[in-house]
Amino acid sequence: MPPFKAKSSEGEVYRKPQNERRIRFKRKYILYAFVIWIVANVLVFLAREYISNYFFSAQLPQLRVENYKRILIFAPHCDDETLSSAGVIQKALLSGSKVKVVVMTNGDGFTRAAGQNFGKIRLTPDDYIRFGYLRQNETIHALEDLGLKREDIIFLGYPDRGLRFLWEKYFDSKIGYFNPLTRTFKSPYSNSYQRSVEYKGINVVKNIQSIIKLFEPDLIIYPYSRDQHPDHWATSAFVKFSILTLNYKCEEWQYLVHRGDWPTPFGKHPQMYLVPPFKLAFTDTKWYQVPLDEYMIERKSNSISDYHSQIKVMRGFLEAFVRQNELFAKLDSKDAKKYEGDNLFSEKYLISKEPTHDIWSIIFEKGADIEAIFAAHDSKNIYIGIEMVGSAKKLISYYLHIRAFEDYKYLGRIYILVSGNKMNVVKTMTTPAFSFQNAKMRRKKNQIEIIFSKKDLQNPNMLYLSVRTEFLGRQLDRSAWKVVKLK
Repeated sequence: MPPFKAKSSEGEVYRKPQNERRIRFKRKYILYAFVIWIVANVLVFLAREYISNYFFSAQLPQLRVENYKRILIFAPHCDDETLSSAGVIQKALLSGSKVKVVVMTNGDGFTRAAGQNFGKIRLTPDDYIRFGYLRQNETIHALEDLGLKREDIIFLGYPDRGLRFLWEKYFDSKIGYFNPLTRTFKSPYSNSYQRSVEYKGINVVKNIQSIIKLFEPDLIIYPYSRDQHPDHWATSAFVKFSILTLNYKCEEWQYLVHRGDWPTPFGKHPQMYLVPPFKLAFTDTKWYQVPLDEYMIERKSNSISDYHSQIKVMRGFLEAFVRQNELFAKLDSKDAKKYEGDNLFSEKYLISKEPTHDIWSIIFEKGADIEAIFAAHDSKNIYIGIEMVGSAKKLISYYLHIRAFEDYKYLGRIYILVSGNKMNVVKTMTTPAFSFQNAKMRRKKNQIEIIFSKKDLQNPNMLYLSVRTEFLGRQLDRSAWKVVKLK
């Protein structure tokens, strides 16, 4: 049918066919419906955040900073100590306690922030080092605003974005880690705790141990083991490992900085509380809070503003930590039960309950999503169980990382790789001390069971372990590092 024509005083006017008008109407209807759907979901999300914020904050037990006289805080980068513990520092100093802050890296590897601060696209190694010193000065100013003195701040000078590699690959290697940004194998900073320290994990441990022994803290604060930033969880692993090898007894608090889009909502909301991310609220972590008064909140906000280089690129994220409280976690060690020959994947052998469905890269690959870790032992063997949300896949690599101890004496480390139907021991510097000739592996749907002789690990009575999953060398998921005692 030809288009309908209507005449007017100005001549002929052609009207669109009726079916074409209907199509345009449907498109508008779909667009409006989609916009309404997005707005509704945003409102539901915000409502859930505010409701959960109120619900969780009311149930979080309070920690008393005043109970501790010597507090040692570890920060992966310049600013993490302020984001996590500015209120703790203020409360401690008001009560007459001593506080020291140890900064693991100088945050010099934040390319976007360095480029924006220096107005450059291409940065040289000297630019990265200059940026490291700039960030050090920001930390000094921020902590002095909170009442700390310069001598209470220690910079270790290890490579930004490199702590994971020092913990895993370069822990006790013959050749240290090479920082591709500063182009060095050792710290180029003149004010590092150990000048020109080589980039090896064992040196990180020695530095941490030295500081702990000299300061003798009764409270150590460090990153949460399930923080998604590699420098943060690696700092957590280094600090806990150092405490274990010293057999040092003190209170330990862990703090969270990076986990998805947490803390929500971004921006400055001092009337709200820091509460655990929804997925982490129902794991094996115990969460606590330190409440702050208005004056402390304002001082924390001012100290965060001292980090000019970071405010330029992520103001909303930094200011999201200006809340009514500060949030801390406690992860207790677990006792591996005696194995009774029954189902290893039962509740009584559970040592680590992991968050699930919380990382975008594994939502569509449930076989990489770690749900729980199990452990048991008998007179001869150690049994480790790894359980995923979905069936274990042959294309996914499953790594079991173990560091073994006997009465807090470090025996060595081992990586066990399960790929397909095969299990291999990944060589490390300490691997020759271990012989995994009798190790066995079983796979069943979403479960992997690894069995090895205690003699293979020189008869340990304590393990420090973690599991990670990879696809083509890319990490998909990782469990918390947990202390497991073989009672």
